[in-house]
Amino acid sequence: MKFTIRNRKALVPFFALIFSLILPLQILATGTELIIFHTSDIHGSIAAHADPTDKDEPRPLIGGFAVLKNLMDACRADPANSNARIMYLDSGDYFQGTPVVDRTKGAVMIDFMNRIGVEAATLGNHEFDYSYENLAKQMEKAKFPVICCNVLEKATGRPVPFAKPYLVLAHRGFKIGIIGVDTPETPSISVEKNVKGLDFRAPEPIVQKIADRLKAAGVDFIILLSHLGYESDLKFVEKVRGIDLILGGHSHTLLSQLVRHGPENTPIVHSGSSLEYTSEVKILLKKGEKPVIEMISHPLYVEKIGLDTEFAMIEEEYLREIRIEMARHLGVSNVNLYRGIIGGDSPEGSFLADAIREAVNADLAFINFGGIRQPLFKGELNVESAFLVQPFDNRIEILNMTGAQIYDMLERAVSNKFVPMDQADKDYAMTYFSIKADGLKRVVGPDYGYLYPSNLKITFDPANEPMKRLVKVEFPDSTPLDPKKKYRVALNDFIAGGGDGFTVLKEITDREKTEILVRNALISHIERVKEIRARPEKRMFNLRLTEESID
Repeated sequence: MKFTIRNRKALVPFFALIFSLILPLQILATGTELIIFHTSDIHGSIAAHADPTDKDEPRPLIGGFAVLKNLMDACRADPANSNARIMYLDSGDYFQGTPVVDRTKGAVMIDFMNRIGVEAATLGNHEFDYSYENLAKQMEKAKFPVICCNVLEKATGRPVPFAKPYLVLAHRGFKIGIIGVDTPETPSISVEKNVKGLDFRAPEPIVQKIADRLKAAGVDFIILLSHLGYESDLKFVEKVRGIDLILGGHSHTLLSQLVRHGPENTPIVHSGSSLEYTSEVKILLKKGEKPVIEMISHPLYVEKIGLDTEFAMIEEEYLREIRIEMARHLGVSNVNLYRGIIGGDSPEGSFLADAIREAVNADLAFINFGGIRQPLFKGELNVESAFLVQPFDNRIEILNMTGAQIYDMLERAVSNKFVPMDQADKDYAMTYFSIKADGLKRVVGPDYGYLYPSNLKITFDPANEPMKRLVKVEFPDSTPLDPKKKYRVALNDFIAGGGDGFTVLKEITDREKTEILVRNALISHIERVKEIRARPEKRMFNLRLTEESID
C-alpha cells in the first residue's frame, strides 16, 4: 500500500508541536545559562572619573554608564551567549553622592537605569535622602521593577506601593526568583523626617517565608538583592535557607571572587561602589543538579572597554553646566587626605571637623565616619572636590554640652563591636587609604556612628567592655576635658538630631541651629588655608590598632 502526503502544509503545525515538546526536554537536560551584571552603591556616578585607587598621575578614567553599556553590549554580541539570559541587577544606593544626582533629586539615575535596561533593583538607605515623597515621585518614571520586601508603610502594613516584595522570571523552562531587602538600620542613619511613616523590618523572617513559597511553587533559583552590607550578609546566610545567590551592597565592599558562607555554602557577590566595577556572574542551571556559579569582577576602565557613544553624549548633556560650576578653584593640597579605617584615625575627618569648628567658632567639633564620602586628593582642589567629600545638605548645629555629656557621646562612638583585621581588610586599607594597618577595626553599623574630632585627642582601648573604653580625652596641649565645664560643640544636624544612634543628643535643649552647610564650611576652609601642606596631626588613638601611612 502506497502512502501519499497530499498536503505537506497541513503537517507543519504537527511537526511544530512535536518540536515544542522535544525542545524543552532538551533544554532541561542540557541546562541553561544566566549571565548577570551586578552593581551597587552607584551614588550618582553616571560618568567616568579618575580612579581613586591609582597612585600615578594622571590617574586613569574608570566607571560610568557609557563604559558599562559597552561591556554589556559586547557580552550580548558574543555568539557563545546567544541562548543565555543576560540581565543587569542593582542592590541599591543609586541616589546621593554627586552634584548631578543631587540637583536632579535622583531623576538622572532613573533615566540611565531605564536606558541601560535594569532588570530589577532594590532600595538602599540613600534612596530616601531626598524624602520618601520624592522617592515615590521618581519611581513613577522607573521602567524597571523595584524589589524590596522589608520596607512597609506603617499606615497600611504593606510594602511601599512602588516596590514588589519579589519577582519571578522565566527562561527556557527555568524559573528565577528575585527578592530584595534594604538595611533595617535605615531610620537610624537617615534624617528622621525622610523616613517618617515607614517601617524597616528585620529581613530574615520575611525572606524565609518568601523563599519557602517560591521553592514550593517550583522556582529553580533564588537571588537576593541585598542592601544589608557584607558583614550582615554573612550573618544572614547563617539564618535563612533557600537563597541560591546574594548580590550585596551597602558596605561598598569589592569582592574579586565569590565568597561562600553559611550552612548552605551560599555564594555572595559584592561589586564595590561608584560604578567603578561590575561583577559578571555566570550561572548554569540543570534540573536536579546544583547550579554552577562563576564570577568575574570587571574594572570599568575607559581605555580598556571604551565608551558607548550615545550614552557618553547623554552623560555630557547632564554634566555640561554643572562641570563649569564645580571647576571653580579653591586651593591645592600637597597630600592625599583619606577617611581611613573605621576605628582608627582620619586625616580627612580631622580636616573636615576643623572646617566645621572654624565656621561657627566652636570649642569642639565632630564629624561622623558616614559623613565623609570621598578622599581629598593631592593637587588642585575645586568645588567638586568639596562636594564629593560632603554631598549631603547637612547644616551645622551647635550644642552646648558638658564635658560629661561629651564623654558619654564618645564612649558610645567607640563602643561598637571591634574585630581583628583580616588580609582583605589590610589589602583594602592599602589600596584605598595607602595605610599599612593591623589590629582591631570597628564594625560598621549599629549601635553608634564613629566620630572624628577637632581640638581633641582621644585615646581608647576597644578590648575593654563597651562604655568603658575611653582611656584619655584631652586638648592638644594635654589639658583634660573637664566633665563639669560647658563647651560649644559643633556637629552636623544629622548627628545633632539623634542620627547614627546618638538619640541621647536629642535631649540637649541648649542648642543653636545655623544655615551654614557643612559643605560650604569645607569650601571656605580650603579657600582660607589655600594650601594643605601636611596631614592634620593624629587625634584618634586606638590602642589595639597600628596605622602607617605609606604615601
